[in-house]
Amino acid sequence: MGDILNLDKWQEEVLATKGNICLRSGRQVGKSTIIGLKAAKFALENPNKLIMIISKTERQAGLLFAKVLRNVVEIDK
Repeated sequence: MGDILNLDKWQEEVLATKGNICLRSGRQVGKSTIIGLKAAKFALENPNKLIMIISKTERQAGLLFAKVLRNVVEIDK
């Protein structure tokens, strides 16, 4: 995973965390980037599982979904 992006230490910890996760942080720190990567990795390792993307607005959810799809394509190459 680290080959795709240069991850911060906290992002590497998020990626390595198993189970549910909740992040609380400021704006523009890379939350969507790491969650998009984590969700893509989970999707590829767990076929036929449901992944829910929930956000305040449909636009925000759509942006995160696009990151997940982009990562699935990149990881699956």
